Amino acid sequence: MATSKQEQLYNEIIEYYAYAYRLIRAAEDSSHKLAVQQFSIVEEITVRLEDCADQLSSQYIEFIKNGESEAITESVRSALNSISAKIEECRNKILMLHQS
Repeated sequence: MATSKQEQLYNEIIEYYAYAYRLIRAAEDSSHKLAVQQFSIVEEITVRLEDCADQLSSQYIEFIKNGESEAITESVRSALNSISAKIEECRNKILMLHQS
């Protein structure tokens, strides 16, 4: 049985999937004149978010099974850095789109 800390970590990983879903829903529901362009940008980030969440989920399972290792820590850092970079990239693309 998972500890409360493990459950919390799992819920935080799952939140990346929820975030990706909310981004898509917001872009789909938009009636803004730039909705199609925004959707294209958001779609790109959601794919990356889901890939990173998959990677985090896999590493979480490995951590639960085998404990902490340097490889798991590095993989998690890489996934989280990728998520941060993609979110920033998405934000910048949407800002540039609206400034055009």
